[in-house]
Amino acid sequence: MLAGSTSSIRLSPASSQVSCWLRQVQQLFALRQATFRTFQVHRRIHAARMVKERAQGGVSCAVSEHKASDALAALVDHSDKTVQQTRVLKPSGQDGLVPCAPLPTDESRDVEAIHIHAGISSTHGQQNPRHHYPNPYYTGHQNPIDSLEETPPDRLKTRQELLDSLLRATSVADGWEVYRTLTVMFPHHIHHLSGVPNIPQRHLHHLARLLASTKPRTRTLFLRLSAVLTMLHRSGYPIYLWEWNALLDCAGKRWRKCSLEDYKAAVEVFNKMTTPRPSENLGDDENLAAEPGFGHVQPDIITYTTLLYIAGRSLDPSAIRHASNLLRASGLPPNRITHLSLLYYYTRTKQLSGVRSTLQKMREQGFEPGLDGINACIWAYARNGHMDVASTIYRVLRHNLQPELDVGEYDIEAAVNYLLDVEGIAIRDNIIPDEITYTSLIQAFAYHGQIMKALHVFVDMLSTPNKESKAPINQQTGEPSLYQPTLAAFRGIFLGFARHAQKPLPLRPTPGSLSERLRPIQKNDWNLDNLHQVFKSFMDLPVDVMPSERLIYWILVSFNKASGNDAGKLRKVFLQLEQRFGGGWGGRLDELRKSIFGNNGSGGQ
Repeated sequence: MLAGSTSSIRLSPASSQVSCWLRQVQQLFALRQATFRTFQVHRRIHAARMVKERAQGGVSCAVSEHKASDALAALVDHSDKTVQQTRVLKPSGQDGLVPCAPLPTDESRDVEAIHIHAGISSTHGQQNPRHHYPNPYYTGHQNPIDSLEETPPDRLKTRQELLDSLLRATSVADGWEVYRTLTVMFPHHIHHLSGVPNIPQRHLHHLARLLASTKPRTRTLFLRLSAVLTMLHRSGYPIYLWEWNALLDCAGKRWRKCSLEDYKAAVEVFNKMTTPRPSENLGDDENLAAEPGFGHVQPDIITYTTLLYIAGRSLDPSAIRHASNLLRASGLPPNRITHLSLLYYYTRTKQLSGVRSTLQKMREQGFEPGLDGINACIWAYARNGHMDVASTIYRVLRHNLQPELDVGEYDIEAAVNYLLDVEGIAIRDNIIPDEITYTSLIQAFAYHGQIMKALHVFVDMLSTPNKESKAPINQQTGEPSLYQPTLAAFRGIFLGFARHAQKPLPLRPTPGSLSERLRPIQKNDWNLDNLHQVFKSFMDLPVDVMPSERLIYWILVSFNKASGNDAGKLRKVFLQLEQRFGGGWGGRLDELRKSIFGNNGSGGQ
């Protein structure tokens, strides 16, 4: 692995000095305490009002009525004070009294963002606890005071139904909706003394498993998983290593582009899982219990591999050095995925020497690259302009599927020996191309202007049986079905047309001299005729395949460039796309439509 100093990365181990997403998510449950305490005050008010109404039944109860009114006024005054000043957990873990609404300006924005993106609205600044969230089990806004009149068996039955639904949930949307309902609808049934909703750990681990298996990773997914793990922690339940690893992975993939800040967020999660922390005292209030401390978890090679991959995606050398030093200090031997995680970094930073050295280390340690590693090598060489090496790798893979019979100076054995001796790429006989292989080559050839080679690979793909796992089987023959065209392949080809297409050549006048007659006509393969053939195949895609607005845009750009800004051609193509895929696109497609059809937008819609 890489070595070097980590002084340039500046990662503070002190949790009180850096912004901690887990700690901010914990504020959600601290804020729930204010709502719960306010709810208790309203219950006392309701009881006093009932006493007052009973006292109005007889004249002899005038003194009792006067006392009840005084008690009611005192409780109302007490409720105002309680709402204005409630005990919550400070970011430093100390106990204190802060105004319930609003929170300090340096944290209220972050906490509010967590509430919004995690799907749970904030409750601070609201003195009325009647606000509930929409859910499939609750259809209106119900007063918590009125809910006291329900019989406990009915409420327990409803709660048990929700718990059963959470345990049966197979999608993140269903599981999160039930989880949110449980944390909001039943505060007086499921709160501990500390005000934390008590959901059995089996249910919480099931929801965490659903969240951890969701792709792609998003910021909302990270916040939701953080909230569930915080619930486990605050309820005194253990957090398993695979849950920590999932949270670590989500922390580094919150955004489409990874930066050094994302790697720091991942390291912050790593510090939380590896550093034992003492329990935090919430104060002397008898209604609040001490928060349990984080349990110490021993990271495994998956943890360090995830950190190394996030560091590579950040494209920051200091992050790579830091993650490599963490792995080296752990004493754990790297596995195959650990080595392959570095290929992305070397590919994006144009260091093919790093790719070769990584493959050499894998051979020395007895690791084979596998099909995923070979696909990564294809993309590494293709992205850096070495299409000859990428083509040679593809040729060997196709030979494993359909053997070449030619023998000579440039036969297949020469290609295999070149890859092994020069590039350090060993390809076993049973490794054949998959959909990623074909798509990578199509995109690479199209990007570098080789349309015929891109179409040749596309034809190879569509004429090859799909033998991948979970591939569909032909019901009539019982054999694997052929590969189907994908949007990713079409996107690569249309991007190639948008990049390399040229407008049609004007008709040449009748040449006069012999030299003019013998001069060859330079014909570009990125022409309008080839574009029409690709577009025709694109329109024959299955009905349930819907392209993105970005792909529609590049199709129009391709026709605009290949036709020489022919407005009639663009209008015809736009109408065909609207009729086939529904239209109604906004943004730059709407602006492009106005420029093609005019402001009146005649035709199409």
